[in-house]
Amino acid sequence: MEERAVLANIATIISKDLLIDQQSRNSKSDTGSKFPLLDVSDDDEAEIFAMMMSQRKTKQKRKKRSGENTAAAQEPQKSMPPVKAPKLEWKYAELNLLHRYVDTQFESFLHMRKLSFLKIHQALEEILKRNALPGSPTPQTTVSLALWKLCTDEHFEEIARKFQFPWSVCQQVVRSFWHIVSDHYESFIKWPNSIQAQQQTLIGFQNLAKLSCFKELFGIIALKRIEVFLECEHAEVAVVMQLICNAEHKIIDCYVELEQDYTFEESPIGQTLALNPRTMPAGSYLIGSNSFPLKSYLIRPIEAECFRKDAIFNSLLEPAYQLADNVLDTLSRRFNTLYALEARDLNEVRLIVESICAMHNLCIENQDDYLDIGQHTFSWGGTVSVHKGSEKDVKGLRRRVELLDAVVNSEHDD
Repeated sequence: MEERAVLANIATIISKDLLIDQQSRNSKSDTGSKFPLLDVSDDDEAEIFAMMMSQRKTKQKRKKRSGENTAAAQEPQKSMPPVKAPKLEWKYAELNLLHRYVDTQFESFLHMRKLSFLKIHQALEEILKRNALPGSPTPQTTVSLALWKLCTDEHFEEIARKFQFPWSVCQQVVRSFWHIVSDHYESFIKWPNSIQAQQQTLIGFQNLAKLSCFKELFGIIALKRIEVFLECEHAEVAVVMQLICNAEHKIIDCYVELEQDYTFEESPIGQTLALNPRTMPAGSYLIGSNSFPLKSYLIRPIEAECFRKDAIFNSLLEPAYQLADNVLDTLSRRFNTLYALEARDLNEVRLIVESICAMHNLCIENQDDYLDIGQHTFSWGGTVSVHKGSEKDVKGLRRRVELLDAVVNSEHDD
């Protein structure tokens, strides 16, 4: 109450001052119509005072902004200087891994053939030249450092000591590589959009004996849980990597999210398919585990197997899960950084994963078979066991019943 009384008194003083000023300019006696403040009650004076102060501040801001705009228009030569683009200061020798190591050493470090490395370098050379930061090393050095970082579990400090470069410069080079690859995402991680590409994707699965019964299979979707050290959190956090692969073991979509925030519906492909099912050919679908929700375009196994047909159907899905596991296994065996993944923040994790998937696809395109020789499957990361998709989608239930009848009956006919 005391504060309200003080504000009321201040408002009264200001109103009286205004009256005196106005009377000195105008001798008319019609104060009732000219000075509405005289008619208000004491209870409203505090509110009026606050409104007056607010309007005064607003006018001052507008006047200041208007003055700045006018000055800018009158003096264009005094415009703000352009923001300086970041640049590298590479003053070191070329890094040539092809000459540095014999074939067996090279393959043991980078988990690919030298010919594959050369073809990857050729595929990236023009993109790196066009988009590299000022002062960057040659594309060969950039690719060498980036692949060394991705294919080994070494930290930047170890890489710097090995090749005798400052570790901070190594960081800049590799991180610029991740950004460039991510900016050209669709050049390496291609969702089949054209009619021809979509038909080839369908035919690819039909040509696999164990999955040929799924005539409209368009992709296999899988999840992997990874522990990542985030510098921004100063701690390890769990993230979920969602991948979709085709019959050729190439990745056609990838997405990364914090485990606590992950849902399929919130992923880009989940939102896209919900809004536009024509993203895939009519009647086609993805196959996923029970971590995914059942949709008309996403088939998951039957949880409660009530009939023999249900068990047969679930068993027919197994080769699809095996194919996805093979892709994830290949990623981890080739790109060992997944074992000790560290990044500044979640966005950088996404850049790294996208770069890994892009390099994986280039290795597949170049038919690199290094990992197929003398290698064994092993477990890594973790499963997203706490996450369980819904089975309540009516269209999904109907689609799965139709698919179950068609697939199981065709298997019996064979």
